[in-house]
Amino acid sequence: MRKLFVMISMMFFGIAVAQEMPAFEDVDANGDGAISAEEAAAVEGLDFAAKDTDQSGSLSREEYEAA
Repeated sequence: MRKLFVMISMMFFGIAVAQEMPAFEDVDANGDGAISAEEAAAVEGLDFAAKDTDQSGSLSREEYEAA
């Protein structure tokens, strides 16, 4: 059981490290205060559709940081 716990812990740690994302300002290339689908495409592993929780067609700072 302990071995399973260690393996799961390592898996989550690895995911957390792999998911480090660039700053909001770096992704918001046009500086309009929102991240478009096109801007989000530059962020590896970002599921734009899933993170656009209000379905506005862009990510707010809050939505991006929650990702």
